[in-house]
Amino acid sequence: MRKYARQKLDVYKYTLANVNLRENNTATSKVLAVIPLGSMVQVIDAAEDWYEVIYNNLKGYVYDAFLSITKYTWRDTLLRSYPSAESNPVTVIPAKAEVQVLSVTGDWSQVIYNNRKGYIFTPFLSDDANPPTEYDFTYFYTDMTRFVNDNQIKSPTTNLITTDLENKLTYIFVQDDNNLWKQLYKWECTVGKPSTPTIKGTFYVTGRKPYFGTDAYRVKYATRIKGAYYYHSILFNAEGTEVIDDRLGMALSHGCIRLATENAQWIYDNILDATAIVIN
Repeated sequence: MRKYARQKLDVYKYTLANVNLRENNTATSKVLAVIPLGSMVQVIDAAEDWYEVIYNNLKGYVYDAFLSITKYTWRDTLLRSYPSAESNPVTVIPAKAEVQVLSVTGDWSQVIYNNRKGYIFTPFLSDDANPPTEYDFTYFYTDMTRFVNDNQIKSPTTNLITTDLENKLTYIFVQDDNNLWKQLYKWECTVGKPSTPTIKGTFYVTGRKPYFGTDAYRVKYATRIKGAYYYHSILFNAEGTEVIDDRLGMALSHGCIRLATENAQWIYDNILDATAIVIN
C-alpha cells in the first residue's frame, strides 16, 4: 500500500459561541480552555464532526457546529455592511476568495473576509469557488460516463471520482489510451442528511487517514475530499471491531460519503492525492 504523509489544512475559522477546547475529540474529554465567541482558531486537521485546532498556543478539539463554515466566492462581489443591496460596501471580494460564514439570514450570509465582517449575497458563494453551472449536468444522473466525457473533465491523475447525491452512487473512472474516461466501478453510498449536506462541486483529493472517530463510533479508510469531508467506510464501534451501521443508499451522514468498507479501502489504497472529484 502507498504511504501518505499527513497534510495540514492551514485554515482559520471563527467560533460561533463560547466553546470548550477539549483534549480529545469526545464530548466527555478534559476541557483545556473556553474559547470566547468570535475568536479565530487555526485548523490543523478535521474529521467529520470535530476539528483539531490551535488557540492561544493550545492544541485541542472543537465540535464543528461551533465553528464558521468555509465558502468561496465564484465571482467578484461586494462585502456589504448590512444584508441589503442598498447598504454601504465594505470592500470588494475577488473571485475564488475564501470567506468564513458565521450565519445566514434569508438570501444573505454574514461572513469574515481578511478579518473584516460583513454580508454577501449567498448565491455568490459556493463550496469549490466555481459557479453552480460549470458543467452541463444533463446526463449526470442517467449516464455518468457520458457526463464526464461530454464535459471533458480533467484530473491531474489518471483517475476521476464522481458522486451522484440524488441517486446516492459513487463512480470510479480511469483514463484510457484515447484520453477518455472509462468506468471502473459504481458503488452505492450514503450521503449527508438535509441538515448536514454533502458539499457540491469540483474538488481534489488532499490526504487520507486510516481511521477516525469518537467514543461512540469509528470509520475506516478515510480519503479527504475537502476539509472535514471524506469518503470513508460504514460505521464501526469505537474500537473498530464491529459494524454498528451498514446502511447505504441513504441521506443520513454528517456530510461525509460512506461506502462499503472494501470500497472505501480501494479508494484509500489506489487513488492518488490531487485526483479530481465531482459531486452533485
